[in-house]
Amino acid sequence: MGRMRGQVFEYDTKAGRRWGFIHDGDPDDDGRRRQVRRRGFTRERDAHTALRKSLSAQEEGRRVGHDRQTVGEYLRAWHKGLAVKPTTAKNYEVCIETHLIPTTAPDGRARPGLGGVRLQKLTAEHLDELYRWLEREGKQRRGHDEEGNRRVGGDPLAPKSVRHVHTCVRRSLADAVERGYVLRNVADLAHPPSQKAARSRAAKAVWSPSQLREFLAAAQGDRWYGAMLLLATTGMRRGEVAGLRWECLDLDTGRLEVRFTATMVSGKIVDQDSAKTDAGERTIALDPQTVAVLKDHRRLQLEERLAAGEVWTDSGRVFTDEIGRPIRPDQLLRRLHRFADDAGLPRVTVHQLRHSYATAALRAGVPAEVLSKRLGHASVAITLDTYRHVQEGEDAAAAALAAGAILG
Repeated sequence: MGRMRGQVFEYDTKAGRRWGFIHDGDPDDDGRRRQVRRRGFTRERDAHTALRKSLSAQEEGRRVGHDRQTVGEYLRAWHKGLAVKPTTAKNYEVCIETHLIPTTAPDGRARPGLGGVRLQKLTAEHLDELYRWLEREGKQRRGHDEEGNRRVGGDPLAPKSVRHVHTCVRRSLADAVERGYVLRNVADLAHPPSQKAARSRAAKAVWSPSQLREFLAAAQGDRWYGAMLLLATTGMRRGEVAGLRWECLDLDTGRLEVRFTATMVSGKIVDQDSAKTDAGERTIALDPQTVAVLKDHRRLQLEERLAAGEVWTDSGRVFTDEIGRPIRPDQLLRRLHRFADDAGLPRVTVHQLRHSYATAALRAGVPAEVLSKRLGHASVAITLDTYRHVQEGEDAAAAALAAGAILG
């Protein structure tokens, strides 16, 4: 028979008989055993009821030992203990340090921030206030105006970016609930921008096929052309392109493998590139023109390797600098913006370039199931949901064509 978790006892006082209860509590911070004891109940059944409530409260994490911890303290400790990819960890760090914790904007004005709020006092209203401010002016203006004055205020942060902030909060608080620091995840009660708003904003920020051609024409002849063409003709994520290795590329068959890779130093991951999900590990076909450009890129890299001699870094990456060092995902974005500026095109992110590829592919008749696998989505439902606007547009065109054929 197992040991009883708690028990009720009786004792005598000058005022008469009384009851109490005792049960094992959570260990102290130093690991020493602790007991929870309450006395003074005038009825035995009240003591039993209180014992059950105390045990239940302990199981549900209501005995919170972090009652004075602030949201800022918790978020930084939580981030430090995350076991995620370096790029994901960096994204969380930016979210925490740029959007969640600060109570002062870069221009010195007060702004909603969670840094000084007690973790146990955090409410959905705190989050709603923060989200609304981010929607109004969360993207801070940089630099100075023509008169040399520092720019004041900010521009609206995209709904999708605000949803990323919400995702960070929600995940961190889910862990806080699981560890018993708070009773419930207040992010579940908050009101971030809707997924529809985020999708509609993203849908507008895409290039047409003609704009994609103008962009690639501006990049042609540059040593970054192969990377830009690969982004435009496959919809790969920037981390997938930056981390691509020659061993994953078969230019004879025109096949490319996207898979997890990591660089280890003394048993510790110092550089990591991977598919975003298990479904992201995939093999995709390349078109003949992209294969031809990548072959030219390989010849260029071999020439650079010979010229660099002993200073060459043998990283095994497809895209490197002139001495073989791997490129970073943010470098792809800077090059993308430079070529967009050269072509006179509105700037887009690498992810929006991915949207441009997917939109063009669907309009060209590529089945959603095939596109989903090429993009590395976890399911075709994600593809259909993300690019519903394309499907709806094609459906309207189909309706007009069919009606024209029938009605004349």
